[in-house]
Amino acid sequence: MAQHPSTGALLREVARLHVQLQRTCVTECSGTTTTQCTVLTELGRCGPVTLAGLSRRIGFDKSWTSRAVESLVQEGLVEKVASTQDRRTVHLSLSPAGETRLAALNQTLNALADQAFEYIPAEQHETVRTSLELLQQALLTLTARTTAQAEEGEATCGCE
Repeated sequence: MAQHPSTGALLREVARLHVQLQRTCVTECSGTTTTQCTVLTELGRCGPVTLAGLSRRIGFDKSWTSRAVESLVQEGLVEKVASTQDRRTVHLSLSPAGETRLAALNQTLNALADQAFEYIPAEQHETVRTSLELLQQALLTLTARTTAQAEEGEATCGCE
């Protein structure tokens, strides 16, 4: 008798396959690297942010993030604006061209999700969507909790 994968294994595999498809489609359809896509998407999500804040949000090393941002600045997709309170601090945001590129990226990624749904019976679409919304809320709650625990110096992620 075949054993079903655990929920964790299933979720990791779904995430892996989804990211793999996104990377392929973004590179082929928009000429944007996955790193650029990650930076543009996060800037679109969080608005003006410092380099350190962006690095934390996307989980990249600060020097890696800096190089990625610099290439996007050179392409005219990201703007650097000095803080009005502290001239040493620079805030990063999307330029109008960056917003246009992000809209194209989102359109590509949304079309990919629509294509995936073509392989799911139509009568299951609402169930899958509701399940994804529940999973998103659970992950947001867990993220907030583990972030608070990390700031308190407590163990996170269930590891001791």
